[in-house]
Parts: sequence; structure tokens; C-alpha cells
Amino acid sequence: MNTALKSRLSAAQNAIRERELDGTTLLLVACFVPMFVFFLAVWAIPIVYALGMSLFEAPIRNPTFVGLGNYTTLLGAPEFWGFLWNSVVYAVATTGLSLVIGLGLALVINQKIRGGDALRTLMIFPYLLPTLVVIFMWKFILDPNIGILNQALVDLGLIDKPIAFFSTLDFAMPAVIVASVWKFASFAFFILLARLQAIDPDLYERARVEGASTWQAFRDITFPHLRGAILIILLVRGIWMFNKFDIIYLSTRGGPLKATTTLPIRVYQLAFSEVNFGLATALAGIMFFLLAGVAVVYFRAFAPEKEVA
Repeated sequence: MNTALKSRLSAAQNAIRERELDGTTLLLVACFVPMFVFFLAVWAIPIVYALGMSLFEAPIRNPTFVGLGNYTTLLGAPEFWGFLWNSVVYAVATTGLSLVIGLGLALVINQKIRGGDALRTLMIFPYLLPTLVVIFMWKFILDPNIGILNQALVDLGLIDKPIAFFSTLDFAMPAVIVASVWKFASFAFFILLARLQAIDPDLYERARVEGASTWQAFRDITFPHLRGAILIILLVRGIWMFNKFDIIYLSTRGGPLKATTTLPIRVYQLAFSEVNFGLATALAGIMFFLLAGVAVVYFRAFAPEKEVA
């Protein structure tokens, strides 16, 4: 009797487990299918369609298959490498400066200084302001006629005459970078501040007891805990700024003399000024492959997911 009862109980338990597994499988399928359809609709299909267009000359009006001809045309043009260089300079400078400024402010405010709460609140406003407002503000500050910065530099004797920052070859890119960093440094600031506040204060207490200096505490405690956040900021913000279009277009439209023309600006020019959608989609394809390659190398080299808990 005991053996028969145990067999029935075991069979009943197995049946319950099978039903639970079937329910879990159905739930996973029910969740996966809509996500897969959404992925295809908003990501895979548009990318495949755009890459397909890049293989044709005039793909909308009179499509003629040219294979990789658009890509070779772009890569063989000397100006392409100048636009690529502008994109890299803009992305690296804005990302690096935003990270340094955000980290510095986060470290200061994390020390519970007087007025820290007010400063933390103020840091969100540049990020919330529309890009158009930011550009108008910086164009006013840097204006050669009424700009307060030019007036201050002239009064201090640092320059002889006002500088048209957004219209001068030597200053156009730095001016765009300054405006971009002012707007986007708060992105790094809030991520790093949140990570700093999650560090156990007892770690710093023990470090002080053992005679560690401020630099040693930062090197051995703070930085290892921030490493993952810093790497994610570098990747996300770097890709974002490499693809940035609006802040450059609104401030300089890629000028003067293409000094601030980046790859996204060039894609816009090819598509809507020169009406050459074949070259435009090919250039967008080159950007896609470049960023995909950078992301793969980045994750293999740095493994940002291995963050100290």
C-alpha cells in the first residue's frame, strides 16, 4: 500500500510539474512573440531596408543596382575622412569633457557640502532645456557684437577684437563642443552621483583608520565602484554624440567651410540638399558598421557588466 501510494503521489507531482512547465512555456512564448515582432518592425526591417537602398543609385526615383559602388565612392572621397575626423573629435571631446565635469561635480556634491541639494537640482535644468533654446543662449553669449563673453575678453585685454566663434574656422568646433558639454554633462553627473551614494561609507571609514590618503581611497574604493558606470557612460554617450545632429546643425549647419560637418550632417546634406539617397543611405550604413564594430570591441575589451557591487 505504501509503495502504491508513493507511486500515485509521485505521478501526481510529475503531472503538476509538467503543467507548470507548460504554463511557463506558454507565458514565455506569449511574451517573446510580441517582442520579436516589435523588434522586427522598429529595428531589423528598417535597417535591412536602408542597407538595401544603399546598394542602388537613385533608389527612390530610378533604382539602378550598383552593389557596393556607393560605398566605394564615399570611401574614395578625401572629404569623407575629414567628416569622419570631425565626428570622432566631436564625440570624443564632448563625451570626455562631460564625464570629467560630471565626475568632478558628483564627487563634490557627494561630500554633503552646503548648498549641494540646490546645486544638484540646478544640474538637471541644462539637460531639460530644448536644444534650440540652448543654441540660442550660447549664440547670444558668444555673439561678436553683443555677446557677454567677447565683451569680457576685450575688457580684460585678452583679445583685440570680438571673435565670431560659430563662424570662425578655429573656434567653430570648440564652440559647438562647449555648448554640447554644458547641456549633456548632467547626464554623467546623475549616473555617477547615484553610484557614489550606493557605496558603503564603512569602506571609507576603514580606509581612514588604516591611514589611506584621499587619493588612495579614490583609487581603491571609489573608482572600482564607478568603473562600470563610467564605461557605460562612455559607450552610450559616445555613440549618442557620434550620431548627434541637431545641436551642430542648429549652431553652424556644418560650417564654416565644412569645419563642423560631421557624418550625420553629411547624410542630411546628401539626402535633402543633393537628393542623393543612394549615397546618403550608404553613408548611414558606414556609420552603422563603424559603431557596431566599436561596440563589439568595446565590450570584449572592457566588459562593463563586471561592475563592483
